[in-house]
Amino acid sequence: MANPKTRAEALSWLERSLGGGVVVLEITCDHLDDAFDDAGRWLTGRKSIIRRAAVNSVSGIQEYDVPEDCDEVTQVWFPGTQLDIVAAVAPYAFIDFDMIPVTSGMIGGVPAGNFYSALEQVMAHADTGRRIIGSEPAWEFHRDTRKLILYPQRRREGTVVMEYIVTEISDGDFARLSSRDRDLMLRYAKASLKEILGRVRGKYPDGMPSAGGTKQLDGASLLDESRAEKEALNTEILETNMGVPFVVG
Repeated sequence: MANPKTRAEALSWLERSLGGGVVVLEITCDHLDDAFDDAGRWLTGRKSIIRRAAVNSVSGIQEYDVPEDCDEVTQVWFPGTQLDIVAAVAPYAFIDFDMIPVTSGMIGGVPAGNFYSALEQVMAHADTGRRIIGSEPAWEFHRDTRKLILYPQRRREGTVVMEYIVTEISDGDFARLSSRDRDLMLRYAKASLKEILGRVRGKYPDGMPSAGGTKQLDGASLLDESRAEKEALNTEILETNMGVPFVVG
């Protein structure tokens, strides 16, 4: 079969695959669009389309808008803290929080030969401090408001990277799909068009009257083919599916 890489090429292939250009098809451009979009939702519902976006975090702001095509946030990476020699004398210097425990220990006078082992201890102290005072970064995604919430309220500015799942396949997404996934999507769209066409032709169970006499249509067989093909595709995609990633945060 052809290997369409864009939506326009895919719609043209779908129409040809059903005999368009040779026979009259009782489908419209809207039917083609609907079948393509339906196939995209079917594919993304079973295979994750993942994107990443950068969010510029601002001091004192916790709520951030997510991209319009975001359906679910799966992971968030917070900006790292630049290493500094101050860590050798102030273990809690890496904590993104105004309150530093009074009882925090100080590691000073580190011999040059033991610097890296001491730094490892410093980092362990800092991680412990973040957990104790609740400054370890975390996040939540609120679907109702479509807001990404960052915890705790940040005192520093930086770039946060979010990974999210989409349910609508754009032209760029379609082109980047593997050949197998594009094939699955196109076959599902074709099965959907057979269902649409079968329902249209099924309105004339006794045949369509014409000048040359009554013409028998294949509405019933198209519906049967569509049903069987979709069932087979649902089984086939499960065999290739890597699964939706766990949502953490």
